[in-house]
Amino acid sequence: MTFFVRKRLALGPIRFGVTPRQRVDAIDDDPALSTGPGGEFVRRGGKHGFFFGDVQRFNAPSLPPAKSISSTPFWSSLKRHLGFLALMAAGVVFVLLGIAVLARKGATGWVEIILGLAMIGTPIALTARERQAIREQEEKERAEREAVEKRNRELLAAYTAALDRVRRERTPDALQALAREREALTLPDEIWVPAARRTALLIGFDELSKRDPAEVARIVDDVARAAGLTADDAKAIKADIYRTVLWHLLADDRVGAAQEARLRELASALGYGDDDVAAAQFRRLRGITAKNLPQEESPVTLGFQERAIHNAGGRLVVTNKRVIVPGKKQVEVPLPQINDIDVDADENLLSIDNAVTKKPIVLSVDDPIYTAALLELAAGLDQRPRGFA
Repeated sequence: MTFFVRKRLALGPIRFGVTPRQRVDAIDDDPALSTGPGGEFVRRGGKHGFFFGDVQRFNAPSLPPAKSISSTPFWSSLKRHLGFLALMAAGVVFVLLGIAVLARKGATGWVEIILGLAMIGTPIALTARERQAIREQEEKERAEREAVEKRNRELLAAYTAALDRVRRERTPDALQALAREREALTLPDEIWVPAARRTALLIGFDELSKRDPAEVARIVDDVARAAGLTADDAKAIKADIYRTVLWHLLADDRVGAAQEARLRELASALGYGDDDVAAAQFRRLRGITAKNLPQEESPVTLGFQERAIHNAGGRLVVTNKRVIVPGKKQVEVPLPQINDIDVDADENLLSIDNAVTKKPIVLSVDDPIYTAALLELAAGLDQRPRGFA
């Protein structure tokens, strides 16, 4: 049995199967990365294992549609006037009262009915007249708005074209042209920043396949500056590059001495100082097999010849015979009854699909990858009594 790890990366989520980790001395000494020039995963560590990657859909930047009273439902306009709603509610009461009077006393009930209908119709007529006035005002402003929108579309198209040019050629002329288009751009940041960040990110991956990390960092900074991004944006882009490279190596099971040296060089050049906590769990697994599983103190009482392999902060206990979820209603699943193990590395969630509980056991633990790996190794233990032939 293997377990799967899910991780969100800059270009889209990945999911890969974690087979038993190779020994460090079995990993190749090729410092080449497992990330391609387009930020894609490139398998170099053999053909074993499963990897699934999805590229998030990215639409070109566009202007948001202008709001118009024509696109606002009539009922929404009416609801903005609480007094109108109260008047209409009173009108409904008068109509019902009039119908009742009409049924019992005859024509005198028409007074209440007519009054009620007037109370219902007046807010509707006033709202319709208000919407008509707004519509006439919008017609007067449409020409000016369309001229502004046309200019903004042209500026945005020119900026997008400058970004595309920089992706093709990282020349001083292309960077200067991009900087000029950015200076002319007067649109809100949320419209153009995502496209600029994605362009700088893709350029970073492309340059990383051809140049040393220090040069890559400089180029990313130059592109970000020309595109009008902030220093924090540039830092986040370089962090995305590092995390993508790291997780592709982890998925390829290629984090040996040569790759660790390359990662340290890359982190230093990109200014990435935070070690990935989830990735550190993979390093803890090196050398651990079913024959040398660790042993810990258990917060729950264990059975005969049962020992605790891992205690995940008291939330989950893995033994050589079962997995235990302590609590008021303790949950116990024998290891042979486990079907699938899944880890969300972003949310620190561990999901255990099994044949005992109706739904998978989903827990938040501090070290879900390490816990899942030990659980997988424990599930592979021979559960037959000693001497069984």
